[in-house]
Amino acid sequence: MASSRNLAIVALLACSFASAQQITANIRGVVTDPSGAVVQNATVTARQIETGLRRGASTDRAGNFILLELPVGHYQLEVTATGFQKFLQDGISLDVNETATIPVHLVVGSEKEVVQVKADAELIQPTVTGMGEVVHEREILDLPLDGRNFFQLGWLQPGVVPLTPGLQEAGGSLREGQAYAVNGQRPESNNFMIDGANNFNGVDGGLVLKPPIDDIAEFRILTHNSNAEFGTSLGSTTNIITKSGSNSIHGALWEFVRNDKFDATRFPGTVVEPLKQNQFGGSVGGPVRRDKTFFFAYYEGFRNRQGESAGSTVPSVKERNGDFSELCDASNGETFDAGGLCSNPAHQLGLEFTNPPTPLPFNQLPPPFISSFSQNLLSLFPLPNSGTNVFTSTEIKRDDSNQAGVRIDHYLTTNDTLNFRYMISDGNRFDPLSPAGASVPGFPVEEDHRAQNFVAQETHTFTGCDRTSAHHRERLHRSRSSHNRAAPQL
Repeated sequence: MASSRNLAIVALLACSFASAQQITANIRGVVTDPSGAVVQNATVTARQIETGLRRGASTDRAGNFILLELPVGHYQLEVTATGFQKFLQDGISLDVNETATIPVHLVVGSEKEVVQVKADAELIQPTVTGMGEVVHEREILDLPLDGRNFFQLGWLQPGVVPLTPGLQEAGGSLREGQAYAVNGQRPESNNFMIDGANNFNGVDGGLVLKPPIDDIAEFRILTHNSNAEFGTSLGSTTNIITKSGSNSIHGALWEFVRNDKFDATRFPGTVVEPLKQNQFGGSVGGPVRRDKTFFFAYYEGFRNRQGESAGSTVPSVKERNGDFSELCDASNGETFDAGGLCSNPAHQLGLEFTNPPTPLPFNQLPPPFISSFSQNLLSLFPLPNSGTNVFTSTEIKRDDSNQAGVRIDHYLTTNDTLNFRYMISDGNRFDPLSPAGASVPGFPVEEDHRAQNFVAQETHTFTGCDRTSAHHRERLHRSRSSHNRAAPQL
């Protein structure tokens, strides 16, 4: 009795459908004859145009079929049945996390005859409750993007808005990796994935890796009513699908240049801030073995030299010698009396100290009071060049990074696929004007940052239980990010 129960449990598990964070698509539908009756035992095959991958199924007693775990891309659907003409449907484009329904109507006739539908298939998703939009490869490559940041295309979707300037300024560097806010939630409430693997930065609540747009096949932002597999966040889930190779070799080379030739002067600077920025790289993909093994690899470099202007309060020339007489501001009605004391109108309002310290005549320190330590410390500060004690300068901020990645897809059989993908980003930032501390030259901050992401997955589709079920093995992934801040350099 116990053994039969265990067999039943094993059979139930074998015929279940578990997808984790799904990065593929599905096709389902009903096959009918001209009278509207369902057609049983019809053979349904989907062929991916780019790689030649074939996935097949048979219709059940109700004429239903389902093809599971199909990589995103373009497909042709073929349906054959005894006593009916072969049915071919072209123009099927599957997106990530999509379950498309395609009705099939067979025509009575010889199986050697073909009914071919060349118009693009109108796909409907009656079983999907999540709300969100897919940004396709053509949009990613054709639309202008500042800095080639793909997430800017997400701002075109309903409910998705960029960070406000005030929020960015208040957060500073802690919001550099954040992309957008969704449906009124905080920017930290979003989740990010690459090929189903975690890409969420717990430090700033943004992305860890930002792959170049030439490596992205498409991405979807789920903004509402996501399935249970997409948990973790209250805001949105952004699922990025990277490009894979195909049976044809394809690649790209690029370089984008920005400079200060057409820039305007920014306050408080008096000249145009220098700017030299280069983004360059290349990608290539193709077959290792036709219809079997494919690769795609990319590299992108980023070099930025940008001026930043800042004004800071520094000791005046007189204060360096112990003369603080300038603190008695005549513009506010303050003057020195005959005894060398600065009379402040505030004293007349009863705001004087109860036990004031003994003042120094004319706010000047005698030479014995000036220590050599203070003199050495003052040598690190520049002389004022704007007003009495303000120093304004334009320094060059440096930001360099390199990122690369490779993806391998291998089809063991029509029901077994292997996928490996590795990404790395490594860079260095040098800020001559510390964002926290002494904002004068000579106290720079340097940061090294590195992030890596690896995904390995094997997908097997079962067809022996009810001809429509599948089991997706959990993808194994490892994501690591490191962010190191160097000590200030004096």
